[in-house]
Amino acid sequence: MRFCELTLIVTTLCIPVVAQQQDPPRAFDTIRSSDSYRQAVLGVYQDYESRLSTHCAKIDINMNTSQAKVYGSIQTNANGDIVNAHWKETTDGVACGEKRSYVASVTIKDGKTAVYALFPGQSAAGAVLQHDAVQYAGVGAGAADNCAVDVLETSLPNGEPSDNTKVPWDEKWTVRACGKRSVVTMHFVPNATGTTINVTPKETVALP
Repeated sequence: MRFCELTLIVTTLCIPVVAQQQDPPRAFDTIRSSDSYRQAVLGVYQDYESRLSTHCAKIDINMNTSQAKVYGSIQTNANGDIVNAHWKETTDGVACGEKRSYVASVTIKDGKTAVYALFPGQSAAGAVLQHDAVQYAGVGAGAADNCAVDVLETSLPNGEPSDNTKVPWDEKWTVRACGKRSVVTMHFVPNATGTTINVTPKETVALP
């Protein structure tokens, strides 16, 4: 079967990239150092791993490597508590002998916190956009219909877009499917109705 360029239009936008606040409030460090927060982050890392075809029963996480990238400003109330914020938590780890750069998205909206998993690495896409793009990453990797597609790593070959709600950007996804690993180039093109994803299989690079 001959593959041509494939396009997916997704109506959900990606993570907005704006200037990071220079001096996060004290409550920010208090939250990130708390046991409940660390357990929540670890839980989404484990959830990501459990959804892979390898189903690793144990993952080793080095929480000392954790770093947070804040998007937008952190809003606090009169007591100094955070009421609105959004950041990504990235932590190094190992699962089934493979190194990971686990990523969790953390949002606080009106004082309520939500933590959910993103694909490892640098991807600028949000969770829904990542999810919807997996099937196209599989096509780029030449995966058969009955093969699970694992996204193991993501990178930004041209750097992070300055404003990825408007500017097209490229990502390279390391994918495992049908027992084979490859790097698939994903082209994300925001528009007025959502984000178009272009995948051209001839750009895919097979890994040993």
